[in-house]
Amino acid sequence: MHGEVQSPQYPRPYPPNLMRQWDLWVPEGFQIQLTLKHLDIKTSDGCHQDSLTVLYDQKVLGKFCGQGRSSDHPSKKPILSPGNRLTLIFQTSDSTPEQQQHIGFSATHKAIDIDECSKPDPGDGLGPLCSQLCVNTPGSYRCSCHNGYKLHLDQRTCVLSCSGCIFDKREGRLSSPGYPQPSPPFLSCKHIISVEPRFTVILNFTGNFHIDSVDTQEGPSCLHHWLQVTVPGREPMKLCGAKSPGLIATNSNTVRLDYHTDEEGLSNGWSLEYSTHTVTDCGEPEPLLNGRVTFLSGSQNQYLSVIQYHCNEPFYYLAGELNATFTCQADGKWKSNNNSDVTPTCIPVCGQPTKRISAYQRIIGGSDAPDETIPWQVMVNIEGGRGGGMIIADRWIMTAASVALSHGILASNDTVKVYTGLTDIKRDMSSPVYAASVHVHPQYNNPNYVDYNNDIALIKLRDPITFNSSVMPVCLPAAGASYQTGTMGLVSGFGTTDRRRIWSNKLKYVYVPLVDKKTCANSINFKTRNNRTGLTRNMFCAGLPEGGKDSCLGDGGGPFVLSDSGRYWGAGIVSWGFECGQQGTYGVYTKVTNYLNWIHKTMKEN
Repeated sequence: MHGEVQSPQYPRPYPPNLMRQWDLWVPEGFQIQLTLKHLDIKTSDGCHQDSLTVLYDQKVLGKFCGQGRSSDHPSKKPILSPGNRLTLIFQTSDSTPEQQQHIGFSATHKAIDIDECSKPDPGDGLGPLCSQLCVNTPGSYRCSCHNGYKLHLDQRTCVLSCSGCIFDKREGRLSSPGYPQPSPPFLSCKHIISVEPRFTVILNFTGNFHIDSVDTQEGPSCLHHWLQVTVPGREPMKLCGAKSPGLIATNSNTVRLDYHTDEEGLSNGWSLEYSTHTVTDCGEPEPLLNGRVTFLSGSQNQYLSVIQYHCNEPFYYLAGELNATFTCQADGKWKSNNNSDVTPTCIPVCGQPTKRISAYQRIIGGSDAPDETIPWQVMVNIEGGRGGGMIIADRWIMTAASVALSHGILASNDTVKVYTGLTDIKRDMSSPVYAASVHVHPQYNNPNYVDYNNDIALIKLRDPITFNSSVMPVCLPAAGASYQTGTMGLVSGFGTTDRRRIWSNKLKYVYVPLVDKKTCANSINFKTRNNRTGLTRNMFCAGLPEGGKDSCLGDGGGPFVLSDSGRYWGAGIVSWGFECGQQGTYGVYTKVTNYLNWIHKTMKEN
């Protein structure tokens, strides 16, 4: 912003045969003021030998030589550059040091702010710098406007201000500035009609309507002038041309009107009257599956009435929130506190029976299950054969692939019958639920009953189950759920209870501990016969080394569940074993955690 320039070796005599150039720059919006403080340059005619030349864009502003007392010394008035740069060139001729005793020059320079506001019309055809008020600032300037006007987007033109008008009465009138006279250019008007939410606004355009437009094959195009009508939640509507829009029912309590003109074209403007209409009815609330709705306040279905959805507890709960309160809004819709009009969903509660098995000993085996204690248990009947299964969703049963297949052939949907809520077959046997589809794990391959790897299947039901105290899903395991050796698991089913292979008419349960894989594998290897495949990573074992407590024929596909913080989750599926309950043998179960991805994918795709 300021500095000093001196000839080489100043204040000693300058050398001969020299040419030195200085280029001075300051920021845009400033010019350079150069002041010669001292001058002692060899005098010559026209300063053609030794000289100091000052230039701006190759134009010479001054050429100097001589001494301060000679006629060639510049006036005391400083040199002012037209712009923000200046060039100094110092040139000396050939002379011996003995002849040369002149010491040259010393000059100072500084940046001077340009007063743009004092400049005349810049001559670009756009008029003065500012149409009303100009305010000089360091290095630049800014335009300002008188009261009632605002600055246009070009930052130099002042236009009539017509924004921020809010109409909150139930009826009124508004029009373009100056109507019925033509509208001024560069308008950017904003009008908002906002009444109480229980009313909706109706616009009625009256009188002459004319907004400049461009004719196209599709009709008038609003290129330069327009009136835009915006209703919340809908696409804005641009109006122009010479045809009046007439009556517009907005169905909203808030409407925004934006009127725009520029320097092109001429619009005669518009005028409208607005009125309001009372919203009366939101209609009956959507019913809630496995839940109900109650009115908390207000007249039923009327504006500002409040309802609340409830799920059928303790078998269902609301997804995402503790309660679901909806209010009848002015747009005729029931909306929640977060402005959603989507009816909530009731999610089934899993793994929490309303009654618990009260007597718990270290081992409890072969006991009849009390009602409502194992509500996820189902009996699967396929072509006369009996198996078990567990409910995991309102339309999905998880069972063993060995139950759904016979000699490698998948059971047809019509032959699959699922009985829910049973504890006593003679007493509770009721109408079965039929299968819509059966899905066996694609890697299960066991036509000769020797390889039970991937022994898992899903049955989709034709109709959803409504859950109650007798029928409830078990939870699926969490990803990475733990199977700790010695943990007691609950196994249940309607299979045989002794060597006579007599089916049980009552639901039986037994608690058996998880067995470590090595112990189980050694037992199976010792007992292996008929070329049966041994344990895989998709299996686990449970039982007692002394025997006596085990799942058996007819229990296949049934649940092996573990408890976590009072909630039961399906850890395993009864799969295979040797000589039910014999000493040194254990039951083998499909490890459900290994199949979570397949389970979720199958349910999602079907």
